[in-house]
Amino acid sequence: MPFLLAGPVLSAKLGPSTSAGQRRWPPLGLRARVTVAFGAGAAALSGVLAGTTYGLVHHYLLAERENAAVVRTYSDARLVKAGLAVPGANVAGVLSSLPLGQGTLSLLYRDGQWYSASVAVGELPRSSRPASLPPALVAMVSTGAPARQRVTSQGQPALAVGLPIPAAQADYFEVQSLAELARTFSVLAVVLTLSAAATTLGGVLVGRWASHRLVRPLSSIAEVAAAIAGGAVDRRLPKSDDPDLDVLAVSFNEMVSALQRRMERDARFASDVSHELRSPLTTVRAAVELLEAFRAQLPSEGGRALDLLSAEVGRFSSMVQDLLEISRSDAGAANLDLEELALDDLVVNTVAAYTHGAVPVRVEPGAQGLVVKADRRRLQRALANLLDNAWAHAGGAVLVGVGRRPGVASVYVDDAGPGVPAEERERVFERFYRGAAAGRRAAHLGTGLGLALAAEHVKAHGGHMSVTDRPGGGARFVVELPLVVPGAEPSKRAEPPKRAEPLKPADRAQRARGRA
Repeated sequence: MPFLLAGPVLSAKLGPSTSAGQRRWPPLGLRARVTVAFGAGAAALSGVLAGTTYGLVHHYLLAERENAAVVRTYSDARLVKAGLAVPGANVAGVLSSLPLGQGTLSLLYRDGQWYSASVAVGELPRSSRPASLPPALVAMVSTGAPARQRVTSQGQPALAVGLPIPAAQADYFEVQSLAELARTFSVLAVVLTLSAAATTLGGVLVGRWASHRLVRPLSSIAEVAAAIAGGAVDRRLPKSDDPDLDVLAVSFNEMVSALQRRMERDARFASDVSHELRSPLTTVRAAVELLEAFRAQLPSEGGRALDLLSAEVGRFSSMVQDLLEISRSDAGAANLDLEELALDDLVVNTVAAYTHGAVPVRVEPGAQGLVVKADRRRLQRALANLLDNAWAHAGGAVLVGVGRRPGVASVYVDDAGPGVPAEERERVFERFYRGAAAGRRAAHLGTGLGLALAAEHVKAHGGHMSVTDRPGGGARFVVELPLVVPGAEPSKRAEPPKRAEPLKPADRAQRARGRA
């Protein structure tokens, strides 16, 4: 027997999306992208699973409930038919005798009147149809066809079923509440939503764990690469159990080994060249000293030529010595004679001996007695190179200071020059970089190795050298060294040096002429 399935249809209209302007978000890291991918995948999968489950359960339970309601209505309709067949039967009494469940309303239309077991309905004319019954359902049943339709009764979902009873010339209707089924659907929706949320959270946690496992080898590679960039070319990646990562580790190690061999070859070449130049340079210096002994017998042009030759030989000799020291540092053959030194005493004594007290030294509050573990000669040489650089390029040093930061002691040299442009503050520590002095040959301008050698000495101590602006104008070269025990008194106070690092011959001559 056909049934009428009619009910309200809900529709949603999707309008055009609006945008208040595109925002540029910072790019996500690999770990964040993997975590988001796992979370989005878990959310999509759990959402599809929850939606499919809800749809199947909703369809099944609703169909079962409607079928049960139809069967119950047919059973009640047979009872009504039997009750009305009794002569003089009261319609309201027949309806009242039905074993109706809670929330079920029975209605009967007969002889142009509506009857109900509820006193609130009573007998009503056909035009005064109960609000619980939709017109389409009533019209179809009046044609002799059974029908059912989902409706809203007293604010609750319900199912209205109508059956014609031709033998009694009546139409029978039942409105059965679906509120309990609606509550079941609500509980099911909440449970599935919470399950989907828990699954999404689980996906995020799994993604976080997986990304950590994925990025861990890359973190090791980054750590080793940073160490190699810092000069530790002997570092290598450990062998991995993962065959995919093992290929990367082997290739990386082979690349670093090739780089190390090339660096060692270049360092040996520079060392060999510098060493081989020492013998002929010694001969040339001896010849120049012999000519200087007979300078009075030379003509004026010969004297000027001898001065130029002496200056160039001195500059060449200094460059060879610097190259030898740098090449030994590159080859890892430069050993440090480390001892615990009081930094303020070392700086005060070195500057006083090297500049004959011409440059003041300031020890900032809290920087007295700072202890560093350093090679005295190399630290003095680095400080002397900074003083020479200030004299050659910036009108001389105006102040040398000793300061302190957490865990770090600092020595700074202020000069009277125009300062170092920001774009050159990294390059000034490169070898043979002379900035604006490039292309000019003058002994007092140096060889372009002084700052590079000073930076190498500081780096060998685990420190760092940088340049910034001096308050009031000029440049400030800063040397930072790690403290042995921050705040501790020195276990051994540095004794004043018997003599400072000797000036280069060319520098000594130039300074003498400058003072004159």
